[in-house]
Amino acid sequence: MLQKLLTFLVLILFVSVGFVNSKDDRTLRTHKVSDGSEIYDNTNNYQPHFTQRNYPPVKGANLTYTFHPTGVFTVYDLQSNGVPNEIWQDPLTPTNVHATFMYSTVAGFATRACAYMFSNDAGATWTFLGDVPATGRSGFPSISGLSNGAAVIANHNNTNGTTTRAKVNYDAGAGFGVFTEIDPGDAPDGQSIWPRVVGIGSDKVVMSTSINGQVKSYTNAGTNIAPPGTFSGFVEFPGDQAETYALSVAPNGTIGHAFIGAGDGVNDNDVFYRFSTDNGVTWSTPNKIWDWNEATDSLGCLRGVSMVFGNNNEPYVAFNISVLTAAGFFPGLPSSIRLWSPAVNGGVPVIMADQSTVPFFPNQGSTSDAFLPLCRPSIGRSSTGGGLYCAYLATTGQYGSDTSAYYAVWFSHSENNGSTWSTPERVTPATPLRDWRFVSVSQVNNVDAGSALVQMMVQDDSLAGTHVNGAPIGNGQAVGIRTLVPLTGITNISSNVPADYSLSQNFPNPFNPTTNIRFDIRKTSNVTLKVYNSNGQEVATLVNNEVVTPGTKEVTFIGNNLSSGVYFYTLFAGDFKETKKMMLIK
Repeated sequence: MLQKLLTFLVLILFVSVGFVNSKDDRTLRTHKVSDGSEIYDNTNNYQPHFTQRNYPPVKGANLTYTFHPTGVFTVYDLQSNGVPNEIWQDPLTPTNVHATFMYSTVAGFATRACAYMFSNDAGATWTFLGDVPATGRSGFPSISGLSNGAAVIANHNNTNGTTTRAKVNYDAGAGFGVFTEIDPGDAPDGQSIWPRVVGIGSDKVVMSTSINGQVKSYTNAGTNIAPPGTFSGFVEFPGDQAETYALSVAPNGTIGHAFIGAGDGVNDNDVFYRFSTDNGVTWSTPNKIWDWNEATDSLGCLRGVSMVFGNNNEPYVAFNISVLTAAGFFPGLPSSIRLWSPAVNGGVPVIMADQSTVPFFPNQGSTSDAFLPLCRPSIGRSSTGGGLYCAYLATTGQYGSDTSAYYAVWFSHSENNGSTWSTPERVTPATPLRDWRFVSVSQVNNVDAGSALVQMMVQDDSLAGTHVNGAPIGNGQAVGIRTLVPLTGITNISSNVPADYSLSQNFPNPFNPTTNIRFDIRKTSNVTLKVYNSNGQEVATLVNNEVVTPGTKEVTFIGNNLSSGVYFYTLFAGDFKETKKMMLIK
C-alpha cells in the first residue's frame, strides 16, 4: 500500500512540473558503480580494428563546432562514473592544451591506461605523449595544471607494487611528457580511488577521492609536490563515492568543492558546496544547494555534478536533476540541468536545460549506465569577462541492437556571469550515427579578440551503451571539440562623452528572447545593471559593479530562461539610478 501511495505521489509531481506530455516510463533501475575492474566476456574473440574518424564542422543556431581527433582509441568505453575532467587549457599559455583519456585497445581489457595528449596550437592538432603512469594498470583520470604550464594528472593505479589507489603525477614542464608520481598512501578506511585534482600555483595540489563499495569520500591537500610529496592527510566529507564530486580554483585562490551527498539515509542525492581559503587543508561548513526529499518532490541529483569559479570569484555548480527513489532512478523519465550560484537568482538553482529546450527521448536498453536522458553537465569559464560554458549529454531517439540509447553533446553559454543562458544547441553531428558521451569542458577558456575559444574533450563510440557494463563492444576514440563564442558584456557604442547619465528604452520591445539595453555614462563610474520581475525579484545581473568609462554603452539581455511577462531593468551608476519597463512575449 505504501509503495502504491509513493508511486501516486510521484505521478502527481510530474503533472505539476509539466512533464505530463512525455512518455511515462517508471522502470526503476539501480545505478551501478564501476571501479573499472570489470572484464567483459569476449567469447566471440572480437579483435578491435581502429580507424580515425574525421568530422566536418557542425553549425548550430548560433555557434560552429569543429572536431579534432586525438589518435587515441579504445574499447574500454567508461570514462567516468560521473562528469569527467579530462581537458585543461593553460591560462598563461593558451595555445597549450592538455588532455587525458582512459583507454584499452584489448577486448577484455587485460591492459588499461590513461593517455596524455598535448596540443601547442590551441587544440587544432594533438600529439600522444605516452601513458601516465608509464607502467601498470591505471584508470579514471583527472587533469589540471601548475603555474609553470605543466600538466597534473591524478588517477588510480598499481605502480611501484602498491595496491590500486589514487596518486598524482605532474609533468616536468609544459608538454614534456616526463611525469613524477607522488603517492598520498591509503585512506583511513582503505584504498581510495576515483580522484579529482586541481593544481595550485607551482607546487601544490588538492584532490578528492572515495572508496569503492563504501560511502567514504575524502579530500587531501598536497602541500608540496616535491618527491615523495607532502600531504596534509585524508579528511572525510559527507559525499557519495565514484566521482560524484568536483574541484575548482578561483582567480583569487579560493578552492571550491561541490559534491553529491552520501547514500547514508541523510544526505542522499542532495548537492553541496563548500570552500577552502588555505589550499584545501581546511574547509567551510558544507552548504546544501539542492535538497532531495523522497516524501515530497523526489527530485535529486544522480552522478552529474561539476563546478567552476567565474572571474568574479563566485562559484558556479552545474548538476542534473531527476526523480529518484532510495532504490534507484528512472531512465525513461525526463531530467534537467540546473545551475546554482550565490550570484544568480538569489542563490536558488535555475534551469539551464530541460525537455522544453532539448528534445526528450527515454534512455533504455540492457544497460542504462546510470545515465539520465539529459545529464552529466561539465562547466567552464572564459579567461576574462563573464563567460560561462556548459556542455552536457542528451539522448537522440536512436537506439542500438540491444535498444541502448545513443547520446549527443549539447551546449549552453552565458556572457553575464550566469544570469541568463543561451538556448541549448546540439554540438555533435546526427550522421554518421555515433554515441557521444563523457564530454569535458576546460575549466578556463582563452579570450582573444572579443571571443572565447572553448575547449572540450569527448568520447566518440561506434555503438550505443557502455560495453564495460554489458552493452555490445564498439570502437571508440578521443575527440577534441572547439567552438568560438563571441563575448557580449558591455559593448562600446560611442566614446563621445554625453552631457549626463541616461538609460534608454530596450530594443526591440516587446522581445523574444533577446533585446538590447543602451545607456549613457557621463564620467568613469561603477555601473550595475539588474533585471527584475513584476514582483520585484531580481532575475538577472547584466553588469555587476563594473568600472565603466564615459560614453554610450550597450548590453544584450537574453531571456530564454524566463516566462512571458513584464520585467523592469535598473541602471545604477554612481549616484544615478533609473528604471524602465520591458515585455517578454514567447
